[in-house]
Amino acid sequence: MSFPFYKMHGTGNDFIIVDNRHSIFPDEGVTFIKRICRPHTGIGADGLILLENSEKADFKMRYFNSDGNESEMCVNGSRCICYLAHLLEIIDKKHSFEAGDGVHYGEIIGKEKVRVEVLLKKENDSRTFPVDFKLPNSISFIKFMNTGVPHLVLACENIDKMPVHDLGLKLRFDPYYAPQGTNVNFVERIQSTGQTVLRIRTFERGVDAETLSCGSGVTAAAISFYANSKPDFIDVKIVTQGGQLLVTLSDDLNSIYLEGPVKIIYQGTYIEEDSQ
Repeated sequence: MSFPFYKMHGTGNDFIIVDNRHSIFPDEGVTFIKRICRPHTGIGADGLILLENSEKADFKMRYFNSDGNESEMCVNGSRCICYLAHLLEIIDKKHSFEAGDGVHYGEIIGKEKVRVEVLLKKENDSRTFPVDFKLPNSISFIKFMNTGVPHLVLACENIDKMPVHDLGLKLRFDPYYAPQGTNVNFVERIQSTGQTVLRIRTFERGVDAETLSCGSGVTAAAISFYANSKPDFIDVKIVTQGGQLLVTLSDDLNSIYLEGPVKIIYQGTYIEEDSQ
């Protein structure tokens, strides 16, 4: 068994991407995807993305977390696959793509720089924060929301010292957010005048560890902190462990975009010999 792939990252959030328009990716299920995403013994990545044909948009994106399970959306992953689709001459600079949560619009805005639309799930979800879960005094609940996938947003102080893994793991699997679980974002506001700046660290569902960046988490943080601001459009600068991103959102939240850098690390061929 073998197939070609690209390794890409968006602010440190890394992905295996396969051009699967001709169905070359083996249908081996969750265990296989988990195996190739594993560091050391696989290619190693936060997730796997398949680029496929679409009847609704210029192309279709299918995203799988590193635990092997398919998820509705990955915003950083979408920025990477849009850039690859442009290099493969599948799309123009302005384009559309289909994901599990709907059709999005994107734009190549420069060399290794992409802007994509984020779809906010507006159906009412009455959940907030589990009443029996006690947070440290330095952390407070802000919002629970869905920006393609579920996100819990927490405000904190001194983000570098946050117990992101331990606290994130407990909240990710808390029964209150069952059955799908949640991503957990720790956010520190580091500038209150001039341009809005947030620092963020994310414990990512499906990876079940802290990742260097999470696009949907960054967007959830920007919305959670500034949903009630007065300007027609708000630019929120986000500093992640892997780099800087910019969220642009309208006051009514009908227009939400995330932009930032992407990079192709390498391309190669995955080879797995038959066990017989």
